[in-house]
Amino acid sequence: MVVKALSVVRRGAPEAQTLYEETEDSVRRREQAAELRKAGAMGVTTDGRPTKKQRRQIHQLHGSFD
Repeated sequence: MVVKALSVVRRGAPEAQTLYEETEDSVRRREQAAELRKAGAMGVTTDGRPTKKQRRQIHQLHGSFD
């Protein structure tokens, strides 16, 4: 990615896109990161809050006893 200019004020995405130019390498890395996020999100399932046993295991793993 090549930065063309900096903005002093935070603006929207369309205006921000005029401030930089993506290289082929940055496009490839961005697409790979998106694929990894997508693949990781597909494997994550949650059943809500952890049970009391799971909380104990989490606290034991992190070393906190609260």
